[in-house]
Amino acid sequence: MGEPLPPGSRHPHLLVPGSGVDAGYKGRSAPMGGETREISDRGAHSAKLTMDLALAEDAARTEQAETPEPVQGDGFVVTVTSWSAGYHLALERLDAHGAKLLSVLPETEDLPERALVWVPFSAVSKFVELFEQFATEYTRGGKPKNEALVANIEELRLSMLQELWQEDEPFPNPEESRWWEVWLVRLTKDQDPVHELRRVGEEFGWQVADDSLTFPYRDVTLVYASAVELRALLTTNAIPGELRKPGFTEELFGLDQVFQGDLVADLADRTEPAEVEAPAVCVLDCGVQADHPLLAKSFDNAYTAIKGTTPAPAPGARHGTEMAGLALYGDLEPLVKGTSPVRLEHRLESVKILRGHHDAQTEPQFYGKVLADATAQVEIGQTRQRVYSMAVTSSEPKGSDGRPTSWSAAIDALAIGTDIVPSDKGIGLVGAPDRRAARLFLVSAGNITPDDWNVDHLTVSDTRQVNDPAQAWNALTVGAYTERVDPPVGASFAGYRAVAPMGELSPFSRTSVLWSKGRPIKPDIVMEGGNLLIAPSGDFDLHEVVEVVTTSGAPSSLLATANATSAATSQAARLGALVFRHYPNLTPEAVRGLLVHAAEWTPAMTSHFPGNRERSIKAKRHALLKRYGWGVPAEHRVLTSAASDVTMIVEDEFRPFAQSRSRGFSMRSMRLHTLPWPSDQLQELFGTTVRMRVTLSYFIEPNPSNRGWQGKFAYASHGLRFDVIRPTETQKQFRERLSNEAEAEERSVRPKSTTDQRWFLGKARNSGSIHADIWEGTASELARCGVIAVYPVGGWWKQNNRRDRIDLPVRYALLVSLYSETPTDIYTPIATQIGIPVTIGN
Repeated sequence: MGEPLPPGSRHPHLLVPGSGVDAGYKGRSAPMGGETREISDRGAHSAKLTMDLALAEDAARTEQAETPEPVQGDGFVVTVTSWSAGYHLALERLDAHGAKLLSVLPETEDLPERALVWVPFSAVSKFVELFEQFATEYTRGGKPKNEALVANIEELRLSMLQELWQEDEPFPNPEESRWWEVWLVRLTKDQDPVHELRRVGEEFGWQVADDSLTFPYRDVTLVYASAVELRALLTTNAIPGELRKPGFTEELFGLDQVFQGDLVADLADRTEPAEVEAPAVCVLDCGVQADHPLLAKSFDNAYTAIKGTTPAPAPGARHGTEMAGLALYGDLEPLVKGTSPVRLEHRLESVKILRGHHDAQTEPQFYGKVLADATAQVEIGQTRQRVYSMAVTSSEPKGSDGRPTSWSAAIDALAIGTDIVPSDKGIGLVGAPDRRAARLFLVSAGNITPDDWNVDHLTVSDTRQVNDPAQAWNALTVGAYTERVDPPVGASFAGYRAVAPMGELSPFSRTSVLWSKGRPIKPDIVMEGGNLLIAPSGDFDLHEVVEVVTTSGAPSSLLATANATSAATSQAARLGALVFRHYPNLTPEAVRGLLVHAAEWTPAMTSHFPGNRERSIKAKRHALLKRYGWGVPAEHRVLTSAASDVTMIVEDEFRPFAQSRSRGFSMRSMRLHTLPWPSDQLQELFGTTVRMRVTLSYFIEPNPSNRGWQGKFAYASHGLRFDVIRPTETQKQFRERLSNEAEAEERSVRPKSTTDQRWFLGKARNSGSIHADIWEGTASELARCGVIAVYPVGGWWKQNNRRDRIDLPVRYALLVSLYSETPTDIYTPIATQIGIPVTIGN
């Protein structure tokens, strides 16, 4: 086995060769939960719904008579209202017989669940027939026919345009002309809804954007009109499933800071750039000042994704240059003050996706399309590993509620490697994903605005949701924490103090604490984002001393400071590029997983986590996770392991779905990994407390329309879960338990088996497309836990029986760390099992 490694030595992470083994799986889908209303007079109920539908049809035909004949539609939109809270509509059965489910309005304290459905005139008689069968016929099981569809419906009526509005803010003034983001429904397989909308726009004199986005079940574009005018869409075949507000962006600029030019020149002389073939950070911003002396030798390519502009930043647009400095060097302060040589390991690229601090164009930018253009330009003829870094988010004060948008869904599609297809409509994100074209996106969580700065900054952050598009499932979303707590020295700053204490969340950072179940956990990690000072008068003050130093885009200086989640994101992007440099064969999924896996909470963060004796412990931990993510990824932990803190990385893929004659898609298998486990060394530690950390990272294909987020309308194409064999289980018992739990999750019911309480989060970890958890127990118990399973749960691929996805491999990265506080070498026995020589003194 060789001589043991000395404590404190650092070595590369262990890449476990080979792949897992398929194991049998009996999971199956089942109807979602919910109560079914008992109807005493089924005939009266059937007659009422029939009358409701007839009145809606008559009203629709009256409205349609006022629409120009060339664009008159083939149907109408009705709002279907459920009876009461807890009595859900049968959404999949409403999306049948030619009808199309447009969107779902979830139940609130005041209103039950409602669904908007487009009904072709030709299908009215079919729905009437279904209502009548409910009143007079029975199934073989003795239940009223079509009970699941009919019983929970309270009423049907012609829809209002306002019901398609997806934003939290009030519906806009109906008389005011404005831009709308319109999510169009494909009424037939061959229909081009954007072309149909252009025909309608020509008839009514509306302005329709040149660009559009194409998703599997929606086409998205922009229209300029008033709500009064837009109401006519419901009488055409250009049917909107959802209306949203177009996204605008915010940029935060650091304060100028004048340093001596010779300090910068000295650092430039001491800096050796990486070779041209090295990985790169691609900065998606307002352009980068490529001739800056600290950037020039590392800068490769500059592009623009905005028509009529050059790749260079506009006068006053400094944000991109500031982000580039942090993405290349990290915080420049110690490097500028130092004297040692600096060897860079990655390079820079830039795509201009913003005109500047304010984008005063008449037509708002369609950022999903802009990103697609940006990645297409960068990747043509330039094959390299890269991290896309975007410290740009929506300026919406309330932030996102976690629902996907065209912008976040475009990031998810681009990340998983969906083809980018230019067309006369704009950019289409269509076709099956290509895992070889997967991309790593880092996105900032968004910032608290100055109007909301408060001494009680944690409460503010917990109630300010991350900005669009940081809710993207496949992106690594970066929040901000801070260790900058010392105010400036000098009499004029007497009595000043930092708002956030050492190691706490930055006062600028947003969270996902308010997000409901089913949304991803954001941010994923946090990095240094600076602090805020408060004067004795109570006024808040930004100051360079509590920010990070970076390159300046201002003509008057070479250095500046930056703060907030923009600065944090750029520093995290640097870590991602370093991972690609040290582990060139890792996939984007694995690099994202490693940044999360290596993160740790600071003492200030862990002080908020509940003790083991507190009630609702895992719920509280889950809420705090949505504030801090998994913490701060230190560079040494991201890049290396230690003798008693070793990380194994497994990359694998499998085909989880199979075709079933009786049920369409079914689960084919789970994946079992028998890891090179240091069982003997762990047994020797016996009762010593040890920790195991597991992270599972994969990308999903998005389905962004808001149609209930369940069953075939789910956002994610699929889901993966992990679990570890328990110390007392056989492999047969392990597989049976996972089959039962996966089946229960598919049915949205509580599994019969209980969660292992030694996990920090347990089932609460199963949000989004990256899952991490920490197990703590004795070394002797951990010695028997060397088998880990990855198993699938269904999404829209499975629920929609997508035959073009049935043989598509699902790729994932599984990261496992073992840690012992007692100094012991568990690295060497693992390395020996997988045939990796270990050299002492690395």
